[in-house]
Amino acid sequence: MLNVYGNDTICLDFTQGMNAYGFDLATVLVLDDKREGFPAAFILSNWQDSKVLSLAFVALMEYVSISPKVLMMDDTESFSIAWRTAVGVLGKKNVVHVASEQKLEEKYFKIN
Repeated sequence: MLNVYGNDTICLDFTQGMNAYGFDLATVLVLDDKREGFPAAFILSNWQDSKVLSLAFVALMEYVSISPKVLMMDDTESFSIAWRTAVGVLGKKNVVHVASEQKLEEKYFKIN
């Protein structure tokens, strides 16, 4: 799936706090031909920093050769730093940061 759809849109997201073992799950999704998200790779780690993610992205790139037009990720620096380290820089308009609901609520309450 990454080889087929990985050159269009890739979404990166963490699922946090879902278990009692301290592991977080990062999911690499691609949009298929129907523009629906398909989980193409998973990263299971007890760290969320850019060093761990860049190692995972380097390992991933050993198996696929992709250059996505759009990269969507949550509003953390670890994904973008790791991607730039492992894969390279995307154009400014190609990276879309998605704020989490909690951060949106915090910004809302600061305004009101």
